[in-house]
Amino acid sequence: MKTKTEEFINLLDKAIEIAEQIRRDKQPEFKHSERLNNLTSALESIKSQTLTGKLEASGGISTLGLAREVADWIESLDSPLLKSVGAIEEYYQKHL
Repeated sequence: MKTKTEEFINLLDKAIEIAEQIRRDKQPEFKHSERLNNLTSALESIKSQTLTGKLEASGGISTLGLAREVADWIESLDSPLLKSVGAIEEYYQKHL
């Protein structure tokens, strides 16, 4: 049975993988490359904070702001990336 931290890290890794796939598939013409890079950096930072025990608890209230950021620029609201960051936000609020 996985711990909450392991589950959260898995969700982060999945989102990073999807972001990297978008980068590979859409380069060099992807107009949101900088925002995608910023998202990847944010995901890596959250992962690092989680692994070191420094991620602030949500308390069921706080969010990470990931879904809102991605929704601002993603072309399809049915995007796997948006779904993935939404799952991260949900898990963070419910379990961390």
